[in-house]
Amino acid sequence: MEQSRPEQPKRKSIPKRIRFEVFKRDSFTCQYCGASAPDVLLQIDHIKPVADGGTNDITNLVAACAGCNAGKGARNLDDSSTVKRRKAQLDELQERREQLEMMTEWMAGLQGLKEQAVDHLAEYWSNLAPGRVPNEMGRRNLKKWLRKYSLHEITQAMDVAAEQYLEFNRNGDATAESWEKGFDKIPAICQVERDSKEDPDIKELLYIMGIVRNKCANYFDKSDCLGWLKAARSWEVPMSELRQIALRTRYWSHFVGMIEQIIEDYKA
Repeated sequence: MEQSRPEQPKRKSIPKRIRFEVFKRDSFTCQYCGASAPDVLLQIDHIKPVADGGTNDITNLVAACAGCNAGKGARNLDDSSTVKRRKAQLDELQERREQLEMMTEWMAGLQGLKEQAVDHLAEYWSNLAPGRVPNEMGRRNLKKWLRKYSLHEITQAMDVAAEQYLEFNRNGDATAESWEKGFDKIPAICQVERDSKEDPDIKELLYIMGIVRNKCANYFDKSDCLGWLKAARSWEVPMSELRQIALRTRYWSHFVGMIEQIIEDYKA
């Protein structure tokens, strides 16, 4: 007596909402070859096949391009092959349209998050520096800074800028000049904080460089100054001695001469 084959699990269609979540999670990119929509048509692939008990749970689904997901050899076409091909083409066009709509919605959502971040930063700075709010140019700067630094880095830099640069009038509002100066210093503070994680000396060296700049009325070279200070530190010249050199500096060549001498002393 012929034994009947076990019944295969029925494949359930994956709702558009679930497909959208998978595409977003995988950045609209095939997880096998790296191709991205809309250059390729994306499909949903089951990590564990349905035939083996795989489900439509999002953890079992990945984005895959049509080519990677097919993984099948050529098939013979029957008499209705032309109709089938046309239907397949129409289905593919419909799928591409839906994926473009999904990508547009996804990108709009990302843009909305960016605007919310800008709103948060503008409000945060206005609370630190009352009396004015970032104008359209200021908001564009905030958006530009967010492309390079995190929200946390920028808010931390705002705290530093407020403490170091803001001055207040009798009404408790930040003066216009200090408001502008503090706001403009925010990205530089972000960069210093980031650099200081790689080079713990950088904050102190920048402070010493500021002293030298104030002493050199006629000429000052920022990059050369920092280069000389770093060179001195590479020969283990203490920060305290570098600060004393900065305080004794009368002009640029005087500073360079003292730095050269102390480096020679520590080399010996």
